[in-house]
Amino acid sequence: MENWKKISLFVGVFAFVREFRPIEPFYAAYMTSPYINCTVEQVPKELYAVGSYSMFVLIIIIFLVTDYVKYKPVLIVDGIGGILHYIAITNRPSKLRIQFGQAFYGFFFSAEVALFGYLYAMIEEKQFYQKITGHARAATLCGKFFSSCVAQILAMAFGSPPFNALVYMSIFGMSFTAVWALILPPVKQSLYFHKKKKVNDSSVTHSTVTIYNPSKYTDSQLSIVPNANVDKNNVKVENVTEEEEIGVIKTLYNDFKQSYSDPYVRKLCFWWAIAMGGYLQVYAYINVLYTYILEENNDTEFQLFNGAAESLNTLLGAISAYTISRVDWNWYSVGDIFFAFGSLCAGVVLLCCVYNRNLWFIYAFYIIYGMMYQTMLTIAESEVAKRLNEKCYGLIFGFNTFLAVCINTIIIYGVIQGHFIKITIAQQFLIYGVLYIFLALVFFGSGILKLFRDEGIVEYK
Repeated sequence: MENWKKISLFVGVFAFVREFRPIEPFYAAYMTSPYINCTVEQVPKELYAVGSYSMFVLIIIIFLVTDYVKYKPVLIVDGIGGILHYIAITNRPSKLRIQFGQAFYGFFFSAEVALFGYLYAMIEEKQFYQKITGHARAATLCGKFFSSCVAQILAMAFGSPPFNALVYMSIFGMSFTAVWALILPPVKQSLYFHKKKKVNDSSVTHSTVTIYNPSKYTDSQLSIVPNANVDKNNVKVENVTEEEEIGVIKTLYNDFKQSYSDPYVRKLCFWWAIAMGGYLQVYAYINVLYTYILEENNDTEFQLFNGAAESLNTLLGAISAYTISRVDWNWYSVGDIFFAFGSLCAGVVLLCCVYNRNLWFIYAFYIIYGMMYQTMLTIAESEVAKRLNEKCYGLIFGFNTFLAVCINTIIIYGVIQGHFIKITIAQQFLIYGVLYIFLALVFFGSGILKLFRDEGIVEYK
């Protein structure tokens, strides 16, 4: 088997089992059930907020440490963090214990950045990036689909969700994740730390594979030009050692600066950060919205189909992610319209959640949103990865996730906890919809501007 297929398979299995958390579709229902007896207002303000703040604190640390420890240890600890999170909510936990578990959930989410960083660090052939990104994204969504199906089947079999059983099954899924991470092939060398005392072709100072027209951009930092001051055949070991000791932070800064100097990367990362920030909110609070609507309608007879909605959301998202990974389009040319249309659709269905009180329609809106988001994210990830130096994946992916977590945390603090404005749970989705409509307008504008100017950039192949 070719190496890229082997690594893609290993990562796909990890991504699949990592998402086997059957309690997730019914998490808010569990928190508001007689087992725990939190109110629907307490769940976002006092429980979910702890996880969000934990993400905010940990994400920077994790995406820097990820490279230092060569990815695999972070994936192992990721599974352990998931185990501790679900253990904390077993057997009628107190609110303090749940908050303690949410802190571990923040770590569990933050460590996800290591997954795609590991994938790209292990596979050098950039022509496969769109495929492996689609495969990994599809595996993640298939894991969510299977998990949600199991949860819904058990809920229907028992007449109501068997919360304790779902929690213990989630612990099993996290345990398998940690064990599988142990057998993943190791990354042989970190990209910033523990460098070998030699200089090879990677000393060429470029960060992307986007080719700029030299006549239009003569002073571009991204031109692929070897460093004139480096003699690769005549480098002293002591100079490399000294650079190792004092140059890590400078190297991180230079790679960060050069990676974001590519306007195409900047544009996609802009979408990525804002869209993911919105997704974190939607994914966390959609189950709270279900419970809120039932309470507002005073409907105690409705059987929840949260698991079915989540399973369809992820199934269609997985199919879309896998399908789009096989589409051979010039994304530099058509990407603006693609992201504009997809963001507009996502924004409209989220706005519909604000004013609709029929839970069946809310389920449908969430399914459409998930399909659009996962499709666009697959393309954004693969296109950004194509244009980065191989050592920048963890750095840039981690920073994008950090920006998303920042947006998520600001919304948590200012809106969910009411420090800026106080709105209902349904009205929160107005903010999420506006975020995506704003992205749609930005990319529509970018697409129109592109028609009237030559940016001098050749699409990477």
